[in-house]
Amino acid sequence: MQSLRDSRLNREAPEMKTFYALLAAASALVGTQASAAQFNFTFDTTDTLFGGANQTIRGTFTTSDTVVERFGQSALAITGISGTINGTTISGLFDTGSPYYYFTTGPTFLDGSGVRFNAGSATNIAFFHQDGVANDRYRVNGNGTISAFGPATSSPASVGAVPEPATWAMMIVGFAIVGAASRYRRRGTAVTFA
Repeated sequence: MQSLRDSRLNREAPEMKTFYALLAAASALVGTQASAAQFNFTFDTTDTLFGGANQTIRGTFTTSDTVVERFGQSALAITGISGTINGTTISGLFDTGSPYYYFTTGPTFLDGSGVRFNAGSATNIAFFHQDGVANDRYRVNGNGTISAFGPATSSPASVGAVPEPATWAMMIVGFAIVGAASRYRRRGTAVTFA
């Protein structure tokens, strides 16, 4: 009887090794980032330069979850932007080769470098805190026709966490493992006497 049980264990061992290897690989992904933070912002100008039109920007910054220190303040890298400027849809960040930062501590949520974005046919529109003015005063400048000062506010968005691709992949692998385990059937062994 002992040899029958040993032979059955030897046949099942490669399948279980594969299962445990997949389980270990899936658990290694648990430490990956699960979501991205989002912050709503609004900007309404009260002062324009050179007789320009008032500007209104409403939108959402998407940031990484990794906090870094910039200029003595805690900050998150801005990875995306959505919203509108004067009713025109913001189409994305303007690539400068350097990250933009959203400050979670301190008096302002954007520094003097601010964030640059594209909207409609306008590119490289700058939205930033103007140094030397009140903490709630920001400036928008770009496309040769946009230049205005005004108050801006920002707050955490009240939407749920946005799953990242690694989270989706881990969930799909988990479902596949559960599905494979439920389909697994033990093979019966026949005992024969000589």
